[in-house]
Amino acid sequence: SLGAFAPASFYLEAGISLVGSFSWKEQYDLHLRLYESYAEAKYCTGEFEEINKVVNEILANAKCLGDKLGAYFTLVTTLNAQSKTQESTKVGLDILSSLGEPMPVHLDMKATGIIELKKTKHILKGKTDDEILTLKALGNNHKIAAMRLMYGLSLGCFFVRRDVFVWLISKMVQISISDGICKESAFAFATFSALMATVDVILDVNSASRIGKLSLRLLQILQAEEYTAGIYFAVYFFIQTRVDHFRKSLEPMNHAYNVGLRFGEIHYAIAAARNICMLSFHSGDNLMTVLEKIEYYGVKVKEHKQEIFWRLTFPFKKVIHHLTGQPNELDKVFWDSAEEEQ
Repeated sequence: SLGAFAPASFYLEAGISLVGSFSWKEQYDLHLRLYESYAEAKYCTGEFEEINKVVNEILANAKCLGDKLGAYFTLVTTLNAQSKTQESTKVGLDILSSLGEPMPVHLDMKATGIIELKKTKHILKGKTDDEILTLKALGNNHKIAAMRLMYGLSLGCFFVRRDVFVWLISKMVQISISDGICKESAFAFATFSALMATVDVILDVNSASRIGKLSLRLLQILQAEEYTAGIYFAVYFFIQTRVDHFRKSLEPMNHAYNVGLRFGEIHYAIAAARNICMLSFHSGDNLMTVLEKIEYYGVKVKEHKQEIFWRLTFPFKKVIHHLTGQPNELDKVFWDSAEEEQ
């Protein structure tokens, strides 16, 4: 929460001021660690302008691409949080190419993504649960960095480049099977299971459920608790709601929200909050109770300045206002001016 990240930001800033009398050359590792952690703390507190200064400082002084990766990871997630998803995608894909994982250049990326999805499904079909759960650990540092970057890129691509999103997640699963698994692999399997149930031409919910359950086991095996929010988002919102009552996903979403905040995965914490409100609405909860949840979590969104997911709750809020007989001029303007896509 802000109660943890705000003081962390203060102390890191104090640390930076203390090493300020030494140059990067004199205290390179200390400078790098302090600046990386400071940028991450500022992301969690929503101070995005300060992040740009810190990232530029790291990029200007880092000795190699490997030392710049932490700054690039934070930059990509920060741009996503500011709804600058086109820019975050461009930055991320450029770095991904430098790491040896270039995105294929095709006129029809949608078809390319579907091909990769089908290819990955075929690979998974030939693997038993035990074979997947006992895959070797990923040892290639560039591929580990690429997996982390693809994880960071996926959220922005989900909104603005769904074709690239499908390619990214398929690629993450393929790397996990061919080269080894890392913590991000649990997220990759979870999100791929969601693709199987929502994007694939054959919506194979049973197979998707199998892969989703495997991702939850990988979450435990890999001790990847920091990725819980994203994993739960995929499994309990896109898979569980297709095989069970919406209400059964409310508690996992609450857990995802709390764990996401604790580990600084603010974007997926807010996604979980949005899902809590939507699931409550569709579960038939009292409309005023749902509205209270939207208002409560809306305050948290403003604190963290994370609105990329939260905008999807606006129509629900307006519907509740109308159903409960309390429309106002703001609602009228919303409905009259909203485009079909919105």
